[in-house]
Amino acid sequence: MLTRKVRLGRARARPLTPAAVLTLLAGLGLTAVLVVGMVNAERERARSEFLQRAEIRNATVTRSFGDALDVLRAANALFSSVGIASRDEFGAFTRPLLASHPYLQAVVFHRMVASHERAAFEAENQRFRPGFEIRERRVNGNGVTLVRAAPRPRYLVVDYIEPMAGNEVTLGYDAFSFAQQGSTFMRAIDTGQPASSVMLPLLQRGDHLGFILMMPVYRRGAALTNAAARSAAALGDTAVVIDVATLVSTTLAKSNMLVRNGLRIELTGRGLDGPQRAFLHDALDRTSRPAWHAWLGDAVFTNRHTFEVAGMPWELRVTGRSSEMAGSAGALIALVLGCLVSIATSAYVQSRVKRTRRIEALVESRTADLHDALDALRLYRRAIDASANAIILVSATRPGYPIEYVNPAFERMRGVTASEVVGRGLLDVGNREPDQAGVAELRAAIRERREGHVSMRLLRRGREDMYAEVYIAPVNNEDGVTTHFVLAQYDVTMAKRYEAELEARARFDTLTGLANRALLHDRIDNAINLAAGRATVWVAALDLDHFKFVNDTLGHDAGDELLKAAAQRISAAVGRTDTVARTGGDEFVLVLPGRENESDAAATVNAVLQALAHPLELHGQDLVLTGSAGLAAFPADGTDAATLIQHAEVAMYRSKELGRNMVQFYMPTMNARARERLALEGALRSALVHDEFELYYQPQVDLETGAVVGLEALIRWRHPSLGMVRPDRFINLAEETGLIVPIGAWVLRTACRQSRAWQHAGLGHLRIAVNLSARQFAEPNLVREIARVLDETGLSAGCLEVEITESLVMGDVESAIRTMRELKQMGVQLSIDDFGTGYSSLSYLRRFPVDVLKIDRSFVRDIPFCEDDAAMVAAIIELARGLRMRVIAEGVETEAQLDYLRRRGCDEVQGHVYAQAASRADVERLLRTGRNMIPHDANGMSVR
Repeated sequence: MLTRKVRLGRARARPLTPAAVLTLLAGLGLTAVLVVGMVNAERERARSEFLQRAEIRNATVTRSFGDALDVLRAANALFSSVGIASRDEFGAFTRPLLASHPYLQAVVFHRMVASHERAAFEAENQRFRPGFEIRERRVNGNGVTLVRAAPRPRYLVVDYIEPMAGNEVTLGYDAFSFAQQGSTFMRAIDTGQPASSVMLPLLQRGDHLGFILMMPVYRRGAALTNAAARSAAALGDTAVVIDVATLVSTTLAKSNMLVRNGLRIELTGRGLDGPQRAFLHDALDRTSRPAWHAWLGDAVFTNRHTFEVAGMPWELRVTGRSSEMAGSAGALIALVLGCLVSIATSAYVQSRVKRTRRIEALVESRTADLHDALDALRLYRRAIDASANAIILVSATRPGYPIEYVNPAFERMRGVTASEVVGRGLLDVGNREPDQAGVAELRAAIRERREGHVSMRLLRRGREDMYAEVYIAPVNNEDGVTTHFVLAQYDVTMAKRYEAELEARARFDTLTGLANRALLHDRIDNAINLAAGRATVWVAALDLDHFKFVNDTLGHDAGDELLKAAAQRISAAVGRTDTVARTGGDEFVLVLPGRENESDAAATVNAVLQALAHPLELHGQDLVLTGSAGLAAFPADGTDAATLIQHAEVAMYRSKELGRNMVQFYMPTMNARARERLALEGALRSALVHDEFELYYQPQVDLETGAVVGLEALIRWRHPSLGMVRPDRFINLAEETGLIVPIGAWVLRTACRQSRAWQHAGLGHLRIAVNLSARQFAEPNLVREIARVLDETGLSAGCLEVEITESLVMGDVESAIRTMRELKQMGVQLSIDDFGTGYSSLSYLRRFPVDVLKIDRSFVRDIPFCEDDAAMVAAIIELARGLRMRVIAEGVETEAQLDYLRRRGCDEVQGHVYAQAASRADVERLLRTGRNMIPHDANGMSVR
């Protein structure tokens, strides 16, 4: 003992142990690695964020310059289409452009004036602008002034300018008097493209820098084969004057990119004397920082973006600081905490090593005394401890049947330690179990000294209760006397949970977690029983509008996400006592007890529709959900669940017929409409089989020659009992049921076969136009199907024109462009139907390989009465001409409409003014009598 005490005393005086030193060094090393990694990660994240913000600003500024070019081209298109426009026409055309592009200083028409025309030109303008004369720029000590222009062979004079307010000083200014502007105009003549001047002080605002974009205006019909021809045909130019600082600041401010953001944005362009700064926004933090900030990742990033506008180079430089993008406090905190944790861990290891050594000394002193006993128990313990099931050994001879031993499996399963249960009576422990019936069976087995088995629920500390199969058996000595009982517990919790899950699957929808149809019927029956005829129970059927379009365009995975989002919004919008069920597809049913009257029930359903209507981002697309709902009430509309659901669905279908996104209450008269819709759907399914569809054809007439150049195929349904069914009665139904795909395939094949038959009959190679629905266009094998039809019918691809609506292609633009390019490679012509009624972007329209734009009849109808519609039609025609597309106007019914379209240069028309859609035989007779058409009025009388 004396020796042991001396050794322990020496241990307390020892310095740091090797384990503690290694722990300290390892901790400091890991801290260093962590800090370096965090610094690098923070720096990289800051750089990525800076580049992202810089690229957004690069794209925004570049796009704004492109918009300015678009304004120039639009203004030039006015003169290309009508010749030299009047001052009023110029003002009416440019004012909307100026309103939507506030950074434009002015839109100008420069008129070319020869020296011998100068006097007459000045006299003509002095009639309404006294004192008008052709002037030139002169620089003196007071700045730039305008004086009477010296004689020269020709002048490029500011004749029209908008807005007039603030720009009066430039009227009569000769652009040839300033070499930079004159060379810009000649460069535009040489290239035949827009040209940009260098930056120069604006005449209107001498303290502002700007530049001028010019595009020549030529005589109509002049041959522009080379620079000399273009120079000879030039009548002047259209130009836009741009305040550079206003352009950049307005564009960035509109996108909230000039708020305090820690960036320095500088735009540089070519000036009169070389590179010159055009715009500067400096929000860069230049506060000096300690040197260790650089070690923690503080750095300055710069991004340079160069681009060219009409031959003028520009450079946009964006500078930012990493500390503005991401903080470096995390690395510093990690360094301090790492050092502290390393020191604390080293101290803990030092104390544990010392304590372990003391314990080892004590264990060595007692090992000899316990060695024999441990050998005897080792095999017994290994066998029981290795068991995966809980084993409990209970004394049968001591009062209360105390527990003598539990194995490790018992501790794991029950969440308690052996010390907490050993020594306690088995019956005392059992009194706390939730399943007292099982405990009673175990007590009976102990009293009767027999084996027993019971399935019961048991407590588990810190976790939910477990389910177990418990077996008890007596342990007898050599004399047959029961000295112990052994209990074995088998964990069957997972099996029980699986059984519960199977039961839940039978009553709940697996996708949304809502009640399914079986549970819905139970909830309705329970609500009816609770109401007992004294209260009203409302049942609402709700269907998502146009859900099939989402499935067809974005895929079924996106459809599933949409259903889950809709289920969450519906559940959040109803009360806690209400029931929401999904009965299949996009159909939901709501059980609304406790609503006293119709207004309360309708208010709840309207709240659901409003919750659905919030925009939802899905796979990169912003979607707005709407729903159609119907309400039925117990006991007025039905006394059982099936009837109430059926009547609510009838009212829901009525909501869809009336325009969707509304609520309708059930009325008995709706049953007749529902039966009619069901009958119409059944008849539609058999219409293809019984050959009840027909194609009518409407001629498309060339406005210049009056010749029929194409035919549009239009479907008609001749039902044996209903007669001729209007397309508006069955096309939407075909879309909803998916029948539009086989019907559309029939239309395509029939139209191609008929066109080929007319060609064989010697009626010419007419273009045949066929409409495609959204469901057809989304079919993955559309291109192969069209190729097969053309091959089977023998029709040339160039004689087929596929019509698609602009809203159809904007659903998934990239996929639509791929499909359209494949069709174009085959030689099929493409047209965009109902142009102007959708939401297509001009940037996308330039990428669409389209041959024809069809002006919607809604614009054509009011051309003689509505200046806005007339201007819209003229703009569409000019747009198509600029994109090298043909234009067809549909729904042309009057001579006034026809004359306007002819004056504006429309290529083709179709409508009652020439011919209505007619059957195959009638159209064939028309083609045989001659393909030149004479327009007529609504009464059939010729208007020529």
